[in-house]
Amino acid sequence: MSVIPQLLAALKANGFRRCEEQPSSSHLVIEGNLSTRFGDVPCLARIDRTFQSFPLVQLTPVPECLLPVAPHIGPAGSLCYIANATAIVDIFDPIGQTLAALDQAARVLEQIMAGERVNDLAEEFYAFWSGIQFFVDVDSRETGTGVLLQKKDAFAVSDNPARTTAKLAHLPGKWRELPWSIDRVTTKTAPRPKSDVWPPETVGELLAWQSRLDDACRRKIEARIARAYRQGRAFAVVVIDSPLMPYAFATLDLLKTPRESSLDQRLPIYDVRILCLNLIRIDDAFVTQRNIPGQTTLAGLRIAMVGVGTIGGYLGEMLARAGAGTAGGELMVVDNQNLEPGNLGRHRLGASHSFLPKATSLADEIKRVMPGLNVRPIPHDVREVNLEGFDLLIDATGEQALGQWLAARHPQKTPLLHVWIEGAGVAVRSYISSHAAEGCYRCLCDYERHGDFTAVEGGVEPLFAGQGCEGPYVPFSASVSIQAAALGLDSVMAWVGRKAWPGLSTRVLSRTHEAANADCTVLKRPGCPACSS
Repeated sequence: MSVIPQLLAALKANGFRRCEEQPSSSHLVIEGNLSTRFGDVPCLARIDRTFQSFPLVQLTPVPECLLPVAPHIGPAGSLCYIANATAIVDIFDPIGQTLAALDQAARVLEQIMAGERVNDLAEEFYAFWSGIQFFVDVDSRETGTGVLLQKKDAFAVSDNPARTTAKLAHLPGKWRELPWSIDRVTTKTAPRPKSDVWPPETVGELLAWQSRLDDACRRKIEARIARAYRQGRAFAVVVIDSPLMPYAFATLDLLKTPRESSLDQRLPIYDVRILCLNLIRIDDAFVTQRNIPGQTTLAGLRIAMVGVGTIGGYLGEMLARAGAGTAGGELMVVDNQNLEPGNLGRHRLGASHSFLPKATSLADEIKRVMPGLNVRPIPHDVREVNLEGFDLLIDATGEQALGQWLAARHPQKTPLLHVWIEGAGVAVRSYISSHAAEGCYRCLCDYERHGDFTAVEGGVEPLFAGQGCEGPYVPFSASVSIQAAALGLDSVMAWVGRKAWPGLSTRVLSRTHEAANADCTVLKRPGCPACSS
């Protein structure tokens, strides 16, 4: 039975009625007023007949006091009154949901008219600064020049064209460098639209707007445009790097009023029309910080990971996504084995890398996913590799003997993180010591042999499969490998962020086992052959 008649009756009681013209069968269009303390504002509302989304509200017309620009009011008077991520659509109460949505729209509109949402303009800046899309791949925030690249209808601003073209290699066509003037300037002020004429249409209007935000930035912009004019360039692009986002504009015909002679020092640039550019960041800093805002990333650090097996394959990629190998840093992956077909069921690498060195294959795969990263593969035995000079060493081999060798031989000033899987996927564990009084990995192994610090109650019985011609291996699914890698990354991010983190961390995966110990710190074991002097 349709709920529309009951909905219309409820809306009528609130002053809304069905529009005579219904342009779409998927939406019900109603008209009425949003009541505010400043008076009633006429509007249209488009209601999804399936009630799987909130009504779309359009002001008809936009009140004069909110022209030409106001927060949360978009083109043609659309009113943004709710963020989809902050509310849940209730498909079981369509009438109550619709009425509540219209009430919320009225509240937000009243706040806008009262000037209480003006600061939201900074967050909505790009809703009023629309134009041609440009990719931005610039590592440095320092003021300087850049290169403008074009591939068919795509444009990119870059300070490293080779890196940028690798990132955008999937786009059709061939990149070429445009002989346009490109300048980048920085500002400490977040942009926000003016309350009168917006967006700026000429160089003069843009400079007047910038002078109210950051006059020093205005002077930089003016100097860059003047220089392009004096160099005889018809087009110029200026990218402004602000705390919130980069934004940019281009001059359309900078030389439309040429100077009469070289002695003419006038700058007839202020009436030149500009084109707003919509910038899309693809730089490494943005990619790594986007999902962990305000947190420390691995950018600029030298990290060495030993073992590109079932744990290391996933962990290596996670480290790269957290910034390893960016901003002058390095991610070195060490493994002297090739990828065997039997590994494919739980390895990050696929069949295309079968019988190839795992270290080289993982480095190639990371660079394919995130071009431009400094990932160095070492397809040799770690015992032959120089591990000096790194900020962090990671043992992802899961081999107890090699882990103990690393504990004894690695540079003492370098933190060493071990990540491994207990038994046939019963639990995953990580261990890192951060204080001279704390024990090494060999200390932990010796404690476990005496029944201390075990992962689960009763310990873990060894379990092997494939004991025929194939040779023995420990059976567990790829999900275990991924969870071990995730624990490893969590440990690394706690270390780089200087957050409190126990030296020994355990996550029990088996429902038939109980954790034997809480996460804790392990003290140095007297007489340890690896770390005792």
